[in-house]
Amino acid sequence: MHDPQQLSTVGKVKALIALGRIPLASETPIWGLYGCLLASRIFQFNTPGFSNSLNWTTIIQCMLVLWGTNISINYGNEYFDWDMDRPGMTASIRKDVEARERVQRELKEKSDGVEPAKEEVMDKVKAEFGNEKIMGSSSRIIHDGTFPPYIALACATFVQVLILIMILSSRSNDPHLSSTLSVKNTGRFTPFRGVALQMGVLCTFLSQTYVGPPLRLHYHGFGELISALLLSSVSLLFGMVGYYTAITGRSIPFSDLFASRSSTISGFYLDKQLWIMLAAYYFYAQARILIMHIHDIDADKKGGKITFVVRIGYDNAKWLYVILNGISLSFFGLLASSLTNDGGLLSRIGSNAIVSGGHGALLAFAIPIMTITTRSLFYHSPTNTNKGDIENSTIPILPHADLAKIVSLQTLLTPAILSVVVLLATRGPGS
Repeated sequence: MHDPQQLSTVGKVKALIALGRIPLASETPIWGLYGCLLASRIFQFNTPGFSNSLNWTTIIQCMLVLWGTNISINYGNEYFDWDMDRPGMTASIRKDVEARERVQRELKEKSDGVEPAKEEVMDKVKAEFGNEKIMGSSSRIIHDGTFPPYIALACATFVQVLILIMILSSRSNDPHLSSTLSVKNTGRFTPFRGVALQMGVLCTFLSQTYVGPPLRLHYHGFGELISALLLSSVSLLFGMVGYYTAITGRSIPFSDLFASRSSTISGFYLDKQLWIMLAAYYFYAQARILIMHIHDIDADKKGGKITFVVRIGYDNAKWLYVILNGISLSFFGLLASSLTNDGGLLSRIGSNAIVSGGHGALLAFAIPIMTITTRSLFYHSPTNTNKGDIENSTIPILPHADLAKIVSLQTLLTPAILSVVVLLATRGPGS
């Protein structure tokens, strides 16, 4: 069913921004920012070339790659999910059209048969339903005839090409990769070498095949597992290795990621403390990803999208959410315990009290959200026959749509808070 919108140029731009969920794609670049900041504080003590001042050109490059890739994925998902989304979108469009026609009839009756102006009808509809045209979903514009479906794929390709151009431009200015530049120009090393480049290529491929061919991971039960990893720990690690590579000019081999000492080829390594931190963030993000898809179980089944949540079912998913949060909190506890020692890499950031306090502040708002989400999941469970009185519940019970919003806010604020913590922590003595 078509109901094309008559949008101004500005309106079209806003609609396309909504289609790519551009403002909401900021979680991964903030994780990248956090990784860059960690690297800037951890490795400045025993690595020539590091200084107290931050290299914001490198930070912005790493963030743009993560942000742009996320936006490109969002556009691509809209295109490759078009067939599955079509029945629901058609029903939503029909409902909106019927509501508009009803309002038009009511206004006509009130004006003794005089046909109401289009603007009057639209004002009345907006007063009753909010934004009449995009109130259902940002995906609507490629289903109601405003834009053809391929515009989503075109946007995905355009953004990905811009990222590629930026990477190639950055590499062309690296003296290690250009015979016409002097190695003495240490301020122009690219972050896109070695394992940072390898991670970027692999993660871009996995991300683009999240719903797109040839893998279509999300349609075969692997989407949630991959996205949780890429959205948190891998984005953080990409920021760390990218920043280190750009500042030192040293290409990090893959094997250095699993070395436990600083006597590596590049000088970069991850100790037990950092691996504990990465594990905590991964399970923390994985729990959130389950909530983002649990309310889509019925629609995904009808559309043939056999996601991980569809495979395990609602009841197993709710218990898995509890288990994943429990594992995450356990790793946070191990991290807090490790910060009492001065030998870990995180101790190089500065005050352990600030670092521990930052994670404490993080959990201070995360744990209530986990509690509300858990209570709501068990309440809405299909096997729950004793619903009770929601209004008198000690712990608030939210609908699934609101749960997705609060857990998204939780994981969006997490890297932002941690980034501020690293910036605030005073530099401690090297080890």
